[in-house]
Amino acid sequence: MTRISQPSSQSGEDDHEPKPAQVSEPDPQRAKWVISIAIILGSLTTSVMFGSVNIALPTMMTSLRAEVNQIQWILTAFMITRTVMMPTLGWVGGMLGNRRLYLGSLSFYLLASGLCGLAWNIESMIVFRIMQAIGAGYLAPLSLTILHETFPANERGTAMGIFMAGLSLGPAIGPWLGGYFIEQVSWRWIFYINIPIGLVALGTAMVTLPEGKQERQKRTVDLLGLTTMAVFVVSLLLAVSQARDYGWSDPYIVSLLALSGLSLSAFIVTELTDEMPLVDLRIYANVQFILASVVTFFNSLTNFGMNFIMTLFLQRAIGYNAQQAGEILSPSALMWGVTSLFSGRLADKMEPRWLILGGSVMLALVFYTFVTISVWSGMGFIIVLMILRSLARGLIQSPIMTLVMSSLPDDHVRLGAGLRGLLNSLGGTFGVALAGYWLQQRVAVRTRMLQENQHLEGFDVEGLVGSVQEQLLLAGDQVFSLPAKTQVVLNRWLVQEATAFAYYDMFVMTAVLVLLAAIPVIWLRRRGG
Repeated sequence: MTRISQPSSQSGEDDHEPKPAQVSEPDPQRAKWVISIAIILGSLTTSVMFGSVNIALPTMMTSLRAEVNQIQWILTAFMITRTVMMPTLGWVGGMLGNRRLYLGSLSFYLLASGLCGLAWNIESMIVFRIMQAIGAGYLAPLSLTILHETFPANERGTAMGIFMAGLSLGPAIGPWLGGYFIEQVSWRWIFYINIPIGLVALGTAMVTLPEGKQERQKRTVDLLGLTTMAVFVVSLLLAVSQARDYGWSDPYIVSLLALSGLSLSAFIVTELTDEMPLVDLRIYANVQFILASVVTFFNSLTNFGMNFIMTLFLQRAIGYNAQQAGEILSPSALMWGVTSLFSGRLADKMEPRWLILGGSVMLALVFYTFVTISVWSGMGFIIVLMILRSLARGLIQSPIMTLVMSSLPDDHVRLGAGLRGLLNSLGGTFGVALAGYWLQQRVAVRTRMLQENQHLEGFDVEGLVGSVQEQLLLAGDQVFSLPAKTQVVLNRWLVQEATAFAYYDMFVMTAVLVLLAAIPVIWLRRRGG
C-alpha cells in the first residue's frame, strides 16, 4: 500500500505562507475490502482453471497426440510441484515479503498460463504446467496470510470466509466456462482466460497490497532441507497417486514409500539441527496447531475423496452423463461459497469449534442419506442433498482455517499457512487414492457376497430368471441360446447391484470418518481464548 508522508510545519514559518496539502492515509475499513477483492480475483485465476483442465483432457490428448499414461502428468506434475512449494512459504516470504512474493507469484503464474496455451506437444505442456504450479504454489497460503494481517483479530473469521467464497467461484463456473471454450473455440482458451482476470487482479494488488507487518530477512539457502523435503513430498505423492495402478504391495510403490520415509527422517533431523532451517519445526510444539493440522488433513481427505466418489457414482451407478453431473454439482459449489462466507462471519461471534462440530454431524447425516439415492431418484432430490453437503462443508472449512491461523503467533502465521496448504494437498491426494482403493475392494466384496446369495434370502431368483428369459424371447432370441444369455444378463445385474452397494458402503464409511475426524476439535481453542 502506498504510504504518503505528511509534511510537518517548521517553527518560525510565515503564517501567511501557503502550506502544502496534506494527504491522509487510506481508510483502513475501506482498504481491507479492496485488498479482499484483489485476493478473490487472484484466487479466481487458479480455481477456474482447476475445473476447466479436467474436462479438457480428452481433447488435449488428441491435440497433443498423448497417451493416457502421459496426459495424467498434466495433473500430477502440477499437483506435486505446487505441494512442494507450499512449505517453503515461510522461508521465501521471509526474504521477499508478502507483497513482492504475491505479485511475483501471480505474474509468473500468468506467464506460465499463456505458455500452456501455446504448448505444441505433451512434453512442453508438462514443463509449462510445472512452471504454472511454481507460481500457484504460494498464492493460496499467501492469500490467507495477507487477509490474516489485513483484518483485525475480531474479523479474521470473516477474512477466511471471504477467501473460501472466492475459491468456490472456480468450481461453480470453471466446468461450464471450460466446456464452452472447448466446444466453441479451443481448449487453449482455458489457459488464456486466466490472463485478463489475472491482469485485473495484479493491477488491483499492486495498488492495494501493503508490504506486510514482518520485516524481510536475509537468509541463506537451506539446501539440504529443501532437497530432503522435495524428495519426501514427490516420492510420497507419486506412491499414493499411482498405487491404484500398481497396487500397494508392488515393489515400485513400496520403494517410493520407503524413500519417502527415509527422506522425511532426514528432513526432520536437518531442520532441527540447522540454525536457519527451511521450515521451523518448532511450530509443532504448539499443541493447538497440531490439533488444527490433524483436523485440516482429515477434512481435506474426506472432501476430495467424496468428490471423486460422487463424480463416479453419478455417472457410473446412476447413469447421468458428464453434462448432467455438472449441472448437479454446480449449485452445490455456489452454496459452499455462500455458507463459507456466512460461517466465517459467525466464527468471529462464537467459538469456531461449535460450528465445526455442528457441520461435521450434519455432513455425516448427509453422507448417510446418500444411501437412499438410486436410479429412480429425481435429479432435484440429488441436487438438494448435494446442496446440504456443501452447506455442511461451509460450516466446517472457514472456522477450521480461522482456528489454524489464530493458533499461531504473528511471526509464524506465514509459515503456518504454507504448512496448512501442504496438509490440505496431501490430504486431498490421500483421499482420492484411498477412495479409489476402497471402492475397488468393496465392489469385489459385494460381488462375492451376491454370488454366494448372502443378500438374496427371500428373493425370487427363479422368478427373476424366468422374467429375463421371457424378455429375451420377446426380443427375438432363440430358445437354445437362453441359458447363456440369461447368465450374461444376470451377471451384469449382479455387478451393477454390487457396485451400487459398494458406493453405499463408501458413503457410510465416510460419514463415520467425518465424525471421528471431528473429535480433536473438542480441544481446539483460539489463541488467548
